[in-house]
Amino acid sequence: MKKEALKDKKILIGITGGAAIYKTCNLVRIFKKEKAKLKIVMTETAKRLISPFLFQSLSSSPVFTSIFDFSQENKILHIYLAEWADIFLISPATLNTISKLTNGIADNLLGCVFFALPKETPVVIVPAMNENMWENIFFQRNLRELKKRKNLEIILPQKGTLASGKIGRGKMAEEKDILETVIKFLCKKKS
Repeated sequence: MKKEALKDKKILIGITGGAAIYKTCNLVRIFKKEKAKLKIVMTETAKRLISPFLFQSLSSSPVFTSIFDFSQENKILHIYLAEWADIFLISPATLNTISKLTNGIADNLLGCVFFALPKETPVVIVPAMNENMWENIFFQRNLRELKKRKNLEIILPQKGTLASGKIGRGKMAEEKDILETVIKFLCKKKS
């Protein structure tokens, strides 16, 4: 799989408020370098960790943070973004966001976009969280339910040093693994 597969592909990136958000900055830079077309959706919590301005600067693309953003004239924003995307990448994905998506809660722009996606649009979810949160039985049930959506892949977190300083499973996957998964879905969609 070659990175040229990203050229002119429309990648919608959903960013939630996890400590691994800094890794998504590098992903955005990689996608931009490979000439993908980007749009970014950030949750309110994500905005508290990193300014939307940084993601706008890295991507040279708009960053949307509110369902009430009316910058796209005459368009319902979540419908417009869902129909625009060739793929929807949620990175990092927190327990909160994953649980909301599993249970049909669309109380922010990211959730509304997810539920408005055409069923053929691939979704890649990259969880990152504390090991106890990851292993929680209710959260694991949510993951099993979410996996029932067609064209959805969850890139499992790794074992490593977590934001708390402890060693455990919950560390966000490496950028190369995320990149390979996005490319795989985009190549499959093309054929």
